[in-house]
Amino acid sequence: KDPHSNVAAKGLSGEGYEGHYFWDTEMYIEPYFLLTRPELARNLIAYRYTTLDAARENARILGHRKGALYPWRTIMGRECSGYFPSGSAQYHINGDIAYSIVNYYLVTKDLDFILRCGAEILFETARL
Repeated sequence: KDPHSNVAAKGLSGEGYEGHYFWDTEMYIEPYFLLTRPELARNLIAYRYTTLDAARENARILGHRKGALYPWRTIMGRECSGYFPSGSAQYHINGDIAYSIVNYYLVTKDLDFILRCGAEILFETARL
């Protein structure tokens, strides 16, 4: 419920994925909250904003001079995948996050939030 955490891949159903967060949140969980509890959807996007600097660093590690690349598996914003080539090849995550931001705006018309957080994420992810 705060902008500093997310929904773990296995939730409360098991220990799989060690509590890591995935892009699945933006594609499968956030749409539900967007229609039922928009403030929680906003916090899920805000979590990505709090990890934007780590995504920028991740892009540099992978050889990009500009932009941000969100990790496949994460808790604090850094890649947590045990298999580096698999995690580093997941560029679609940027599109998934951008998609969720656009949907958030289309449903809520919360321009203030987009200007404070969402637009910067969109710009940084689009640079790759």
